[in-house]
Order: sequence, then C-alpha cells, then structure tokens
Amino acid sequence: MWDDLGFKNRPFMSPAMYRAMIYPAHKKLFDFVHSRGLPVVLHCDGYVEALIPALIEAGINCLQPIEIKAGMDLLKLKKRFGDQIALIGGMDERVLETNDLEAVEAQLLEKLPGAMAGSGYVLQVDHSVSPLVNYETYRYFVERGLEIGTYRDA
Repeated sequence: MWDDLGFKNRPFMSPAMYRAMIYPAHKKLFDFVHSRGLPVVLHCDGYVEALIPALIEAGINCLQPIEIKAGMDLLKLKKRFGDQIALIGGMDERVLETNDLEAVEAQLLEKLPGAMAGSGYVLQVDHSVSPLVNYETYRYFVERGLEIGTYRDA
C-alpha cells in the first residue's frame, strides 16, 4: 500500500492528529488485508518516525522505503521497532549516485549487519534509483548486498 505521511524531517501531522483522522481508515483497511491472510507493507515516503507506533497499532507489518533524505535512520528504526515490523530500504541512494563502488560497499558494511539483526530486513535504496546511477554501480549494490546480507539460517 502507498500512503505518504511525511515531509523532510517531520510528519505531515502530529501523532494525535494521525490517530484522530487517518488511523480509523488505516485500521479498517489493514484489518481487511489481514483477514485475507496478507501482510500490510506500507510505502510511506518522508519522515514518519513519530507515527510508527500508531502505524504498528493500525496493523502494518512492514515499512518501506525508510527515506534517509527525509531524516529517517534505518539502524535507529531497526533497534526501536525491529521486533515489531520488517523494514525495506534505508540505503542512501545518493551514495549510489556517486558511482563509487568503495562508497557503496562502505554503506552496505555499515548498515546491513544491524539492519538484518534477527530478521525482517529487505535490501533496497531509500527511494527511486536515479538515472545518475550507472548499471555497474546498481548491479554491484545488489550483488554485494546479497553476498553481505543473505539470511542463511531462515
């Protein structure tokens, strides 16, 4: 599902406003999805950290894309919410735009072990991959990410 709820560095609304205005609709929709035996994966751009507890109560199972450019922090969110929801994304796409394979590797080594702790992480950049990222860089990101970050005991 898609429902952007954040600007850069802040949500569109306070958690109280979310609970009053949007939570009831989300809860109804997410309950319906769960009644069909499906998980709720919410694509939500922007800074939404303050809303995550209410989103979890509403029924999300996974949050995507963990937008670094908006102020989200993958490892912080993993520590705070990783036992409640899965996370997709959180790899800074701007690093890939440099087309510097050493920088790409450094980001993967910095973030993947913590993001994968326990389970519940899927490798992805924090937003769309721009045309500034060449094919070789993106391929390296995916292949090296799989080498570093494949769940082997799952």
